[in-house]
Amino acid sequence: MIECLRRGGPRRTELLLSLKAPLVAGMVLIWLGETPSAADLLGAGVTLCGVGLAVGFGGKERTATEAIDETLWTVVVLGLAATACQGFGFLVMKPAMLAGTEPLAASAIRLLGAAFVISIVALWPRRRHAAHPDMTPALLGRTILPGFIGYGVSSTLLLYAFANFDAGVAAVLGSLSPVLVLPILWLKNGTIPHPTAIIGAGFAVVGTAIIVLF
Repeated sequence: MIECLRRGGPRRTELLLSLKAPLVAGMVLIWLGETPSAADLLGAGVTLCGVGLAVGFGGKERTATEAIDETLWTVVVLGLAATACQGFGFLVMKPAMLAGTEPLAASAIRLLGAAFVISIVALWPRRRHAAHPDMTPALLGRTILPGFIGYGVSSTLLLYAFANFDAGVAAVLGSLSPVLVLPILWLKNGTIPHPTAIIGAGFAVVGTAIIVLF
């Protein structure tokens, strides 16, 4: 996911990660035999369309972070691989959740294993794995805080959702982050999002309402 982000930019990465919902739905249908209701399918479809519109028109292509550093196919392959791995990683935890495992404990085990693997990679004696800037307290804080929120808090809450909802529906709800970030960027940068992005956010809200209410 980080490599996809580096090569393709944040919007393309978020758009590819939003495909986690249909991938998880296919996995759960084959593995766990869960079949979503018609309302869930409708809501998921509307939500995914909204996410696609919000991400696709949520920013300008001319920013430096949006420049493609590799061919588009490389970015797509990296993004789809990251999406499939994320979805599968959550899906394999669902039987444990249904058996009564505490989601916070399960999330801690997941993150401990991930931290171990990443630490091994970080120790790999290659220049591309070395840190470019010097580590400062401010940079350390900016690294730890989003990691705690994104991988600690959000992963635990998403595991709760996987335990109590259809897995495909939980994956759809977990794909709303690029929509929810639009008002935050609006407040932070003072730039009104593209009208199409606002329409996409509206679709995402409607789709979520269909899932929750029906």
